[in-house]
Amino acid sequence: MQLEKQVDKLVNQILLKSENQHELLFGDCQSGVAITNTQEHILMLLSHERLTNSDLAKRLNISQAAVTKAIKYLVSQGMLASVKNKEDARVTYFELTDIAKPVAKEHTHHHDATLAVYKNLFNQFSEDEQDVIARFLKVFSDELEGRE
Repeated sequence: MQLEKQVDKLVNQILLKSENQHELLFGDCQSGVAITNTQEHILMLLSHERLTNSDLAKRLNISQAAVTKAIKYLVSQGMLASVKNKEDARVTYFELTDIAKPVAKEHTHHHDATLAVYKNLFNQFSEDEQDVIARFLKVFSDELEGRE
């Protein structure tokens, strides 16, 4: 099969696999909690620092409305608490509750497992081949973003 057709097939496979998800992770979620991948990712981000709705939208590259919807559900499930900024009461931060901490930890583990899959894939190639792959990925990413 021609290389361009292989790339096209892979991109379409990735799109189908990640449909309606914020990210593509390998393996299955082990938390057993019925929340979306985006909600899990929000918990993971908040496990590192307090963030506002706007901060989360920027980090996730999704709309503030989508973050608000996800946050409302997580608050209703007792997984998040809102905290007003002491200097500026108009600013609200979100923090994990004890219920959410294991879910956030599991999502972090899921990310680590995905990176391990990538590392194992790249270890099958020589350093020179990895350089070519890295160059292709950069050029491909630039093309997707409309950069030259």
